[in-house]
Amino acid sequence: MFVARSSVRAAEITKDSMGILKDIADNIAAVSSAIKNIKEIHAAIKEGKKYLEKTHPEVKKDVAAMCVELQKTCDAIAKASGVITQFQFDATPGSIETQPTRFNDYFIAYKTNHHEAENLIRSLKGHCYVIRDHAEKISSGANKSFWSFFGLHSAEREAALAAMLQRVYNDEMDMHDVVHRMARSMHKAIEDVNAALLTNGLMHADNVPAASARLNEYREHFRQLESLAADTRDKLIETLTELL
Repeated sequence: MFVARSSVRAAEITKDSMGILKDIADNIAAVSSAIKNIKEIHAAIKEGKKYLEKTHPEVKKDVAAMCVELQKTCDAIAKASGVITQFQFDATPGSIETQPTRFNDYFIAYKTNHHEAENLIRSLKGHCYVIRDHAEKISSGANKSFWSFFGLHSAEREAALAAMLQRVYNDEMDMHDVVHRMARSMHKAIEDVNAALLTNGLMHADNVPAASARLNEYREHFRQLESLAADTRDKLIETLTELL
């Protein structure tokens, strides 16, 4: 009878984990979309940087200020993702017995400081209204779109980039949702890995392989987001160095 109940519980955990994984995948896809917009915007700035410096040097500082805010957003997302990607179980002989306690310490620290993860995203995220103000300042008084200052010479591409930039502006309104999605995803992943370590409310080293497999699934989603955000952040920093 006991074995049957354990089997049912294991099935429930697997079903719950699949639901959590889908929720996390959906949340991360939404956050990734925002980062991809920033990546495309940076690519256009990078491409048109020389033209800008040659023909419109007066707006270079405002473009740099925009890049700073975009870089902050990417940095915040990359660092927040690290909460999941940086922990790894150790199954080497002599170490596996300590892994439940090690993760429990990590879990307790996260639960104690989980508001810091949300505050990190809020405090380091780019201020979208600052980006908007600089973009409007650059193109004010000119019969040109913002992107025409970069010599892209393509009305279609300028329109697409303008839409991306508008979505970045709108993210100021949506950032509360982004913060919530990120925080909820991190919390659910850590809670579920912790649950995988438990049998009848007790942590067991025998459960480490299952918990590690579960963490690896979650980590892969966060790693992709972390890599995208960090790469975009680093490229923005490089461009900033060239602009300043």
